[in-house]
Amino acid sequence: MEMRHETPMPSFEEELVHAQRGAIRNAALLAAALLILFAVLDRVLAPQAFLPLLGARVAAALCLLVCARAAAQAPPLAVTAAAVALIAGPIELALLATGGSSSPYLYSMMIVQAGVSMLVPLRPLQAFLLNAETVAIALLPLARSFGAPAAAAGSYLGCMAVVSVAGAALQDRLRHREYQARAEFARHFGLLNLGTVAGGLAHELSNPLNALFFQVQMLSKDPASAEGRLEKLRSSLERMRNILEAMRNGARLTGGERRKVDLGREADLAFTLMEGRLRNRAALVRAYAEVPPVFCQPTLLGQVLVNLLANAADAVAGRPQPRIALRVRSEAGLALVEVEDNGEGVPEDLREKIFEPFFSTKGDAGNGLGLWISSEIARMHGGTLSAHRGTSGGALFRLALPIDARGAEEEVPQQAAHA
Repeated sequence: MEMRHETPMPSFEEELVHAQRGAIRNAALLAAALLILFAVLDRVLAPQAFLPLLGARVAAALCLLVCARAAAQAPPLAVTAAAVALIAGPIELALLATGGSSSPYLYSMMIVQAGVSMLVPLRPLQAFLLNAETVAIALLPLARSFGAPAAAAGSYLGCMAVVSVAGAALQDRLRHREYQARAEFARHFGLLNLGTVAGGLAHELSNPLNALFFQVQMLSKDPASAEGRLEKLRSSLERMRNILEAMRNGARLTGGERRKVDLGREADLAFTLMEGRLRNRAALVRAYAEVPPVFCQPTLLGQVLVNLLANAADAVAGRPQPRIALRVRSEAGLALVEVEDNGEGVPEDLREKIFEPFFSTKGDAGNGLGLWISSEIARMHGGTLSAHRGTSGGALFRLALPIDARGAEEEVPQQAAHA
């Protein structure tokens, strides 16, 4: 069974679709090049039909380029099925031009079967459907003249289909097990972070609670001072409400439903969770521009922001004049959240590697999961998380999320810059 509960990771199906999209794009580009390259074989085996076959190969290669482009949005199975038809079609035309069931091109259909199974991660049913499509394209035009050569080739194609489907089933089980292992690590990481944050929250709540208790005591001794103390009571209650709201959002490890989210507000909630850790340890500069809402799971977004702030706090520990900047802005149709520190920064050769699971620059103090999980959360929302060199030489982490087109024209309350 798929482990989806209590983990901030995308579901197995979401991960598979993302992997399929990239694989289909690469496979379509490779197939387009091979289709043109194998025109040399047409020149040798079917010289009388070389030009028509070349035209068919060029047309199919151009359509494969369209498939490669469509792979990012269209359903993976539909794009793969279209690509298989485009690859097998010119092969079938060459087959009919070189003797039909006795043509050597019939066996080259096995390359299509093997290529799809090897280059694209497939579910067993998907592998079965694509292999059935390939076999049908290869054998149906030969149905009227079906003889011993075609029967032999059909048996080979059928065996290849069985092997392909069995291999897809085996790989699918392995991917499930690998996903479950990573999900378990992610769940434990979330619980560890939650315990750390909860300890800080207990301290954060004690301050406004003590202030509230003091004001109530003074009010009981001097009821006439109620008007002057109500504002202080309200301020303490507001502070406690903000802390509890941030705690509620951070405590849930599952993402919940996606909805329109104000990035400035989510950034403030993340800061509330980390305020106890950041206070008196670093100067924090907050600058929020007017940004349309993004469509995301706010609890998962909060985990990313808390993790980035925690990493920034670690980066500036012991530095002279430690400083952390938290910015929200938009650029080129994307909503951006940037966390910048004036620490040592991330070496250029590690800016991609730090997002790999279990890779950490903190030694024994880090588990190497935080940035990986954060980048996975960004990816499942259609965005990216990247590392850059900051203006002061430290690290700058940029979370880029697509702006919700349904809310892009709505006014979003402008957040004032905080210093």
